[in-house]
Formats: sequence, C-alpha cells, structure tokens
Amino acid sequence: MTDRRHMLLTLSAALMAACGGGGGDAAASPPPPPPPPPPPPEGWSRLDDMPTALAKFGAAAVGTTLVTAGGYDTLRTSLLLDTATGRWRTGAPLPRGTDNVSVQALAGRVHAVGGEAQTAHSAWDAASGTWSPRRPAPSVRFASASVVLDGRLHLIGGWNYSNSASASLASHDIYDPETDSWTSAAPIATARNAAAAAVLDGRIVVVGGRAPGIRANDQTSLASCEVYDPAADRWSAGPALPQPRASLAAVSLSGRLYAFGGESTPGGVRASVTRLSAVDGTWTVLPDMPLAVHGLAAVAVGGAIIVLGGFTGASDAVGTQSAQCWRYEPPAGGL
Repeated sequence: MTDRRHMLLTLSAALMAACGGGGGDAAASPPPPPPPPPPPPEGWSRLDDMPTALAKFGAAAVGTTLVTAGGYDTLRTSLLLDTATGRWRTGAPLPRGTDNVSVQALAGRVHAVGGEAQTAHSAWDAASGTWSPRRPAPSVRFASASVVLDGRLHLIGGWNYSNSASASLASHDIYDPETDSWTSAAPIATARNAAAAAVLDGRIVVVGGRAPGIRANDQTSLASCEVYDPAADRWSAGPALPQPRASLAAVSLSGRLYAFGGESTPGGVRASVTRLSAVDGTWTVLPDMPLAVHGLAAVAVGGAIIVLGGFTGASDAVGTQSAQCWRYEPPAGGL
C-alpha cells in the first residue's frame, strides 16, 4: 500500500511539473507595466487629436470656431474645432484641393488663398458653414506668409510654382474684403517662401522661410526677419531668429510674437519655441514644444495659442503628418 501511494504521489508531481504548476520558478511572471509618458512641458496641454492628420495646411479662428483648410497632398479637407468644448467635426470641403495655402480670418470669414490651388481664393462663412469663391489672387501664391492688418489680408513672398525655374517671390499683395479687390504694395527685400508672419505693434513681421527655391536641392532655411511699416509702405531689417527655420508657424499674442517649430537645413525638424518682444526687439528662446514638426499651424484663441498638425519627418515626409493638437499658454514675466 505504501509503495502504491508513493508511486501516485511521484506521478502527480511529474504531471504538475509538465503542466507548469506547483513551482514558483516554473510560472511565467507578468511583464512589468510600461512607464508612464513624460508630462508635457510647462504651459502645454494636449487637446483631442484632429480627425485627420494634416501638414502644410492653414488654420484661423472666427469666434470660438477654429477652421482648418487643405493639407498635404492637395486635400479639400476642412476641420472645425469648437474651442469652447474641445470637440472636432468635419466641415464642408474646399472647392479645390490645396496645400501650402495661406489662411486668415477676415471680416467674420475664414479666407484660404493659393497654395497648390494657385490663385484660387475661397471664404468660409460661419452662418452657412460653406465655402464660396472670392476674387482670385493676382498671381500664384504658393507657401506665402500672410497676416491681417487694419481689416485687409496681406500675402507676402512665396514660390513661383515653376519646377523648371524654381524661385521664391518677393511680391506683396493686399486683399480688401469690402471691395473684393487686390492691390500691390512694396515687395519684401529678401524673396522667400515658407516663411511665417504676424502683426506686432502695428507692423508686419516676417520671419524665416526658404530661399532661393523650394526643393531640397535648391533651398536654404533663413533666420532673417523683415518688418513692414504700412504707413510708409516700406520694409526694414528686423532681429534675426536665433536659428534658421522654414515652414514654421508664427502668432502674435499680448504684444509678443511666438514662432513654433520649423525645418532647418539640411532637413532637421525642430521643436523650437522662440518669442520676439515688441518692447525691446529681442528674441527669447523658450522651452521646446512637446514634439518637433514643420508645416504646422498656430492660432491665437483668447489668451492661449492652439498649435496643431505638421510633418514630424524631414521635407515632405508622407506618412509623418501629425494629428496632434495642443493648447499653449505662454509663460508670464521674463521667461
């Protein structure tokens, strides 16, 4: 009887070992949980992602609605963000697909001009939620810098849309929504494309960009800055960016210009945030954004800036378009 019991116990132990039971060493330990993501930099908070990842598009806000237009490659996409609730929805498509488009809010509408759609000009109306045609730009406006000053839309620089004779533009066109007409103004001193612009102390400030062309083999990122005085219709040199950057975004808020992201030469993607003060005309380097992007958009809404989209890869890196959307509250005081 004793021998039989001993045999059964031995067989039971063998079966348990074969099935992985019985011993703590034989049981597989669960993998450790992944480490939590690092917190975003101070002042940055993540909003809901855009429904569509976008790069080289435009954005502007009318009231509490932020409107995007276009995107690489020649998208007709328009997305609407309710900045009060943080919710996205899809808007009416643009009449023509475009990217590298200039987008500004003007007279209660959002205007989208040029880009891959060349001279096309459309305006989005909040009441109808639709896009309607406006007077086309007098020339191709691909990757132009743009601002609204004194109720008129300024388009500055850009690219000539010629692959055989690739060159940047110095031209400066102004749109008046009351007359639906265009006029020309003093050209910028340095022809450039993919620059950024904002209004500071009643003047237009254009920063960075690319010259002389737009392709990887014929362009260099710029650090230079130019300032336009509308009363004198004249450009003058401004304080250069701390580093060359093209395909960046710029916003004016509370008497300061903020420049976000961009691409350096050759092909480095930046997470840079720099601030230009209207008081002393100097740049301050601020802590980086949560991610490095170029071809992004930035829009001032209330006392904050919405920063969204862009390429995370160098040049037009298809497949690296970002859907991320962030709210940035700039630091107060001297930082």
